Amino acid sequence: MAAHITAPTKCLCGHVDLFSFSSPGMGGRRQDRLYANSTLCGDCSAHIRDLVKPQAKGFYQISLPQLVGHTRAVPWANSLRLGHIRSLGPIMAHLKGRTDPVAVAALAVFEMLFKITDAQYWIGGKEHAFGAGHWVVSEIEHLMRKRDLSMHENSRSAYCYWKAINPAVIHQARQEASALLSSTPVSTGESPAVQPFQAQPPADSTSVFL
Repeated sequence: MAAHITAPTKCLCGHVDLFSFSSPGMGGRRQDRLYANSTLCGDCSAHIRDLVKPQAKGFYQISLPQLVGHTRAVPWANSLRLGHIRSLGPIMAHLKGRTDPVAVAALAVFEMLFKITDAQYWIGGKEHAFGAGHWVVSEIEHLMRKRDLSMHENSRSAYCYWKAINPAVIHQARQEASALLSSTPVSTGESPAVQPFQAQPPADSTSVFL
């Protein structure tokens, strides 16, 4: 059984956070390190989840493109999409009113989602919570990475959808989120960055700096 090693590791956002490395062998450790380096730290992830919490009210004006697909599928897909815009619209309105670069990037992610016109995409994701914090975190991470990694691909990802269909949509989202993408380490304007020497591993864990 591979030993668990807890190590302060530099994350995608430029902050340092503690990660547990447990995959066996040198190859496994490299994969663990790659995963840690290509994801956001705990504080940044928590900030995003807080930003996209459900909102009681709010209106966000957006032009929804016409869906395409089989004749019977389009009305169903349209009703599913409308359900998502009703729940996410107040969140998008909340994000629109903020200047925080992370909030701007989160809004760009939602706008990228609602540009999808494939009826089957919406039907296939009928049970998916597109407003869930972990989904938004993952989409922002996709936008921030310098190169794509197969370990992060997801069939419900708007980023992965547009990567295969039309990368120009991703380019536009990155332009809209440019304030975040050009900032290292990421500053939320609300939470201080985690400092490397302040991170302390649990007492019963082995610690190395990776």
